[in-house]
Amino acid sequence: MQLFPAPARRVRGFLFLALALWTSSAGAHELWLMAGKYRLAPGELTRVFINSGDQFPESLSLVSELRLETVALHGPLETRPIHTFRVDGKSLSFDLQATAIGSHVVALGTRPRRVRLKAKDFQDYLEENGLERILALRDELGENEDATVERYSKWAKATIDVDVTMGDSGSGESDLDKEPSWSKPVGHTIEIVPSRNPNRVRPGEELEVQLFYQGEPLADIPIFGGKAGGPRGEIRTSTDGSGKAVVTIPSDGRWYLSAIHLVRVDDDPQILWESFWCTLTFEIAEQGERSP
Repeated sequence: MQLFPAPARRVRGFLFLALALWTSSAGAHELWLMAGKYRLAPGELTRVFINSGDQFPESLSLVSELRLETVALHGPLETRPIHTFRVDGKSLSFDLQATAIGSHVVALGTRPRRVRLKAKDFQDYLEENGLERILALRDELGENEDATVERYSKWAKATIDVDVTMGDSGSGESDLDKEPSWSKPVGHTIEIVPSRNPNRVRPGEELEVQLFYQGEPLADIPIFGGKAGGPRGEIRTSTDGSGKAVVTIPSDGRWYLSAIHLVRVDDDPQILWESFWCTLTFEIAEQGERSP
């Protein structure tokens, strides 16, 4: 039995496509990869959650599997794509098992979507994310009172350690230093790359990171960060001329860093701006905590 005649099926398909391409201001949510555990024994299983929200790490909306462009585990020996997902409340999740000793990076990228924003909503979004350069450009172009259309994509990473051998949160060399997956860009359009294993930073220590866009260092971009359950702006700095920034991680717990790069679009009459979002999550162990 036909539930829809042919013309209605075409309209229904068009509406589905339109909903896939356009969204509301909910697109302003950040996207994080949250591991059940950031330190694993070889072969141990953990669940990784894909969370979208404003307050790290709470997920306010479910990310559809259809939105995922790429999800993979980058390890010391291989890169393995991930294809199987489940719905966990407002989170999409997947099981992760790594056998190779060393550091691993779970990495995710989404397909681009479009969002319509009223002038005030766009202005507030720029101010909240420290995008003064775009604010100045809109003022120069006389667009402060204009609504806009933005295309956006999001890229997320999490660092996970397998068979951590140090006796505390970070002194001495371990197998994690010999194959540092965390130090290598994974090929995302935009990504934060740490200069040391962020899971081994001690509370109060500094962590240097470098921001890359299309494989090149990206200068003068705000870097935000925060602890699970804490304020978003607990960490706030900007990249220097070489795309580097130094942040201090004040306490143990689960942390994230994030950045947004916004560019003007001149070759698409339907879009004025394109944004690229990225996050990195990691966990700082309590002093004296021993790994598996």
